[in-house]
Amino acid sequence: MSTTENTTGLLAIDIGNSRVKLGLFAEAASSCIAEAQGATLPIAAPLLPEPAETLTGSLSDLCAGALRDWLHAIGDSRPRVALASVSRPAEGAIASLLDGFVVQRLASETAPIVLRVDEPSRIGVDRVMAAIAANRLRHEGRPAIVIDVGTAITVDLIATDGALEGGAILPGPTLAARALAEKTDRLPDIQFGDLDESPDAVGRSTEPAIRAGVFWGAVGAIRELIARQRDRLTAPPQVFFTGGAAPSIARLIGGPDLSVRYIPHLTLAGIAIAADTLKAEAAS
Repeated sequence: MSTTENTTGLLAIDIGNSRVKLGLFAEAASSCIAEAQGATLPIAAPLLPEPAETLTGSLSDLCAGALRDWLHAIGDSRPRVALASVSRPAEGAIASLLDGFVVQRLASETAPIVLRVDEPSRIGVDRVMAAIAANRLRHEGRPAIVIDVGTAITVDLIATDGALEGGAILPGPTLAARALAEKTDRLPDIQFGDLDESPDAVGRSTEPAIRAGVFWGAVGAIRELIARQRDRLTAPPQVFFTGGAAPSIARLIGGPDLSVRYIPHLTLAGIAIAADTLKAEAAS
């Protein structure tokens, strides 16, 4: 991959198992998330960098021209690229489309955060980046729980000193429904997009019954994991949700004794923060 020194801004790339998310940051250190119009949940205000432009798509769509067209629309500037990936095949495919860009690959074990886990190199870098962003948002002296609802659901605990303690992983809604379809004879494979309303807990046919079981099962699992992680703490945690299916679940979790915020671009912001921090450390 060739590189150029004429870089402007930062392009953060979050490569997941199902989708790839990109965010263009002009000034990562000084930007902040603005309040989303029509949001049903509180959105984090200052201290978190906000992407000026975003693109989300499947790997096949991006490789078929969507990424090329989006980069062309950005203009002639070549932002440096910070890339965090949990899929090696997808990472290689995306990297091949970034000829001419300065690319920084982020790894969990070298990220600017304390990882209080058994094998730092094996914890998902997406979880680490989300924790880095959550450290920018949580109040000093307060622990945090970070929940990402995607292909998988992760529920991670951040200690009062900012260390990522580890957490829990379970199937996301679409993955759970797919497992039912693949391991049974007659259950259909259904897709879970962004749910505007929670499904009825009593489905009157097969597909609504699957939606009820998968959705409310995920809500119950997340509630229980939050409760069990809270048992380890001496101060109440702040809870941060992110991920495509997060809004529909996050609005059901909060309460008078639990602060819950939905952050749309939490992982991308963490990538931007980590890249800028590592760049500054290397220059010092």
